[in-house]
Amino acid sequence: MVMTTDDHRTDGLDLFFNPKSVAIIGASETVRFGYATTKYLLNSKFKTFPVNLNKKTVFDHKTYKNVNDIPEPIELAIILVGNEYVLQVIKDCIKKGVKGIILETAGFAETGIKRFVDYQQEIKEIAKKANVRIIGPNCIGVSDFYTEFTSGDVDFTKMRKGNISVIAQSGVLGNIFIDWASAGQNMGISKAITLGNKIDVNEIDMLQYLDKDPTTKVITLYLEGVNEGAEFIKTLKNMTKPIIVLKNGRTDWGLKAIQSHTGSLAGNDKIFDAVVNQHPCIFRVNNFYEMFNVAQIFASQPLPNGNNVAVITGSGSLGSLACDEIKRLGLNLAKLDENTIKIMQEVSPEWVSLKNPVDLGPSMASTLIPSQKAVFKDSNVNCVLFIFSVPRWPFEKFWLSITPWIRQFKKLSEKFRKPCAIVVYGSRWMYDFVLKSCIKFNIPVMDRISHALMAFRMMYDYNFSLQS
Repeated sequence: MVMTTDDHRTDGLDLFFNPKSVAIIGASETVRFGYATTKYLLNSKFKTFPVNLNKKTVFDHKTYKNVNDIPEPIELAIILVGNEYVLQVIKDCIKKGVKGIILETAGFAETGIKRFVDYQQEIKEIAKKANVRIIGPNCIGVSDFYTEFTSGDVDFTKMRKGNISVIAQSGVLGNIFIDWASAGQNMGISKAITLGNKIDVNEIDMLQYLDKDPTTKVITLYLEGVNEGAEFIKTLKNMTKPIIVLKNGRTDWGLKAIQSHTGSLAGNDKIFDAVVNQHPCIFRVNNFYEMFNVAQIFASQPLPNGNNVAVITGSGSLGSLACDEIKRLGLNLAKLDENTIKIMQEVSPEWVSLKNPVDLGPSMASTLIPSQKAVFKDSNVNCVLFIFSVPRWPFEKFWLSITPWIRQFKKLSEKFRKPCAIVVYGSRWMYDFVLKSCIKFNIPVMDRISHALMAFRMMYDYNFSLQS
């Protein structure tokens, strides 16, 4: 079989997510960077060997002074030692026949100090010559929510697996992404990869890999710089899955901060924008909240067949704000069919405004479910936005449930193949109340109208490109 360029770039990356054997070099019981990783892996299903020069045991597991002292083959090494020891450790791993390395140690090119820049280059050349794949340095590696392998500080018992994958150049930020998105927002994550200084494995490798990954539906990418511009553009042309990208360095100050963080060349931001605009699968966002809210809707909802949006709300003011956003984003406010309005009129008080936006006001408890049915059934509607704006006290005082409403949204969205999203305006208690009700039905919840509508627009553009 002839191996293509893409095959070569993704060849051997599986071992980072489901290794047959692991050596943790620099394993320690001391509470510091790498402590949680060491403790988790030594007590996991993954065959793991701790390497430590000074201790006989770590978490009651026998240690080895050198990776070459381990009596079994090692597929993946996680390196946690100080940067002055890394080069020798890499040489030891090559001698052992290690196939992949996650180099979490910092203190290389990101410092801007010439000797550390040169040191990183030397490691890169040695690894390339030996055909060893490396993620890092200056990273926390990977987490796979299906195999439950991690080289970071992830507690899988508190996370939810799903179909959003994360690529982040920043190491610590990758853990924060997971913590906020999965534990805080209950978004389902498939894989998380932090790349650090990218001496070998980079965003191009991982984009190509995730595009073929069966558990990934949407890719989120946090990027500080691209070193292989032409290959990056080529990869974007061949991608089939949507990529939600956040790139910093829009200003001179941001560019300088990037250089001191991962030592990347950020490039011209206008050129990056032009690249993004040429590729229908990639969408640029402005912050992390946009990135994950958009990804959440992409991952959980059907693609719309048009750009006509219906808004259901209990607040005329919020409905009006939604109309402004619909216009700004180049979407259309759906013109409801006369029969749709007639059906809603039959169950609603005379004072309820039933044109789009559908403002049900205080009648929502009795009118929402029949209104949902009518709106979703309307052939003029392609997307449905529900703005939840009910105070906390009736739900807390009378233990009211919104499960029938959410179940109905799920049922109708699947039946008519139309995406829906819920935006909550109110206290944190109210937001968590709605979120808890929506988890079971995989209905996306957020607190920004603009984020939901932005997702509808991007999904429409993506679907249009697929059909074209």
